[in-house]
Amino acid sequence: MVVTSSDGPTQERGALPSGVTITTLHGHRPGPIVSLLGGVHGDEDEGVLAVLRILDELRTSELTGTIRAVATASPVAWAARSRVNPLDGENLARCFPGTGGEGPTPQLAADITRNLITGADLLIDLHSAGMRYRMPLVCGFVDSVEAADRSRRAAETFGTPLIWAHTDPSPGRSLSVAAELGVPAIYAECSGGGGIRHDELDTYVSGVLAVLADLHMLPNTRHTGDRKEPRWVYGCGDLDVGMQAKRDGLFASTVDAGDIVNVGDEIGRCYDYQGHLLEVVRAPRPGMVMFLRRQARTLAEDVLFVLADLTSRQEYSWHPKG
Repeated sequence: MVVTSSDGPTQERGALPSGVTITTLHGHRPGPIVSLLGGVHGDEDEGVLAVLRILDELRTSELTGTIRAVATASPVAWAARSRVNPLDGENLARCFPGTGGEGPTPQLAADITRNLITGADLLIDLHSAGMRYRMPLVCGFVDSVEAADRSRRAAETFGTPLIWAHTDPSPGRSLSVAAELGVPAIYAECSGGGGIRHDELDTYVSGVLAVLADLHMLPNTRHTGDRKEPRWVYGCGDLDVGMQAKRDGLFASTVDAGDIVNVGDEIGRCYDYQGHLLEVVRAPRPGMVMFLRRQARTLAEDVLFVLADLTSRQEYSWHPKG
């Protein structure tokens, strides 16, 4: 464990048993514990850089409370630029809380659950669409759990133009284990593709700092007068249950991530490797295109797109504006 201090918070850095590094910043006064997670998928650099920038800014801040940060969360997958860990083929975002699993990825999940999520007052998990997909800039949370009100407030404070309220936590995710532990949690997604858009990166950094200010962990110097009300969408949000390709081939998208479609609207077309049209892929219901396949080469059963609902399918105790 390395301990450093300056005029700002005290910093500790150390390796967990699984080999992942955790950084902890202790403010000069006690307060909430906020946990930051980046790089759960190894092909998503946005969250890693955002967490590093946030830690750098906080080192000279008047921080109250504690920040716990892990980025990268899956170091071997990150080194391989892979969504899954090449050592065992497992997706870290499907392995939480890590208990009962074998191999390095469940061990990572158990370490992160024990040392980062457990005991936190808020979890912020920063993702992106990765190499294979496109997504609009969005902040999401689970609305059907004990800590939903605090998660919703954090999602609104984060400041993305789009908020995705999920009806249920999908199993194996950081947010699902947070829900089980009663920890408020939000996540963010952005366009992906292997590059980093500076406007999206700035939204991640400013979003986390705004949430910390809202929790009275930082001085509130953020001006929100010109900020637009977010658009709300609803539904599952599980990439694993999206519309799948029927055969191997090449996928050419017609719409873009964030587009609103109606029943029967064309999403894209699938071709075989001789250039013959296999299928026109259409929307099965109205919604907003959230995950949209970016990578053209597609295997049978690869997910092509995921829709979010434009209206809630259940009664909510709150009424979002817009």
